[in-house]
Amino acid sequence: MARKQTIITNEIYQKARESIKDTPKKSHVYERLNAIISAKKHGISHVSKILRITSQTLRSWVHKFAEGGVANLENKPGAGRKSTLKEEHLKQIEKWIKEDSQLTLAAIQIKLQEEYALQISYVSVHRSLNKLNFSYITPRPKHYKQNKDQLAEFKKKSTDYT
Repeated sequence: MARKQTIITNEIYQKARESIKDTPKKSHVYERLNAIISAKKHGISHVSKILRITSQTLRSWVHKFAEGGVANLENKPGAGRKSTLKEEHLKQIEKWIKEDSQLTLAAIQIKLQEEYALQISYVSVHRSLNKLNFSYITPRPKHYKQNKDQLAEFKKKSTDYT
C-alpha cells in the first residue's frame, strides 16, 4: 500500500479530475493530468515507475498544476534539443542550392563537413531543406529491362498531340 500523499491534496485531485474532462486524450497534458490523478490513488513512486519517469518529474507536474492549472502543464516553446545548424549555415545551404539546384543531400553533408567541420546526419540536412522551404525531389526509378529506344519513340508520340 502506498503511503499517504501530502503533495497531492484533495483540492488538486478534484481540480485535475475536472480539467481532464476538457483535455484531448492524445495530448501530453492529458497524460500528465492522468498521472497526477493516479498518483493520488497509487502513490508517486509507483506511478512514476509505470510511466518510466522520475518521481521528481511527477512532483514537478503536481507543483506546476497547483500553481497555474492546465496551462502550466503545456510544454514551453524552445523546449528540446537545439539544432546544430545555425542561421549562417542555413544561409550557406540556401546559397549552395541556388547556385546548383542538382545538389544532393550527401553533397550538402560533405560541404558542411569541409567548410564548417560539422557532422550532420542525412535526416538533419533534409529537415533543414524543409525549414528553408526547399523540396527534395528524387528521380523516378528506371527498370533494368527498360529499352531506351522504345522510350524515346514513346516520348515522341506522346508529344505529337498539338
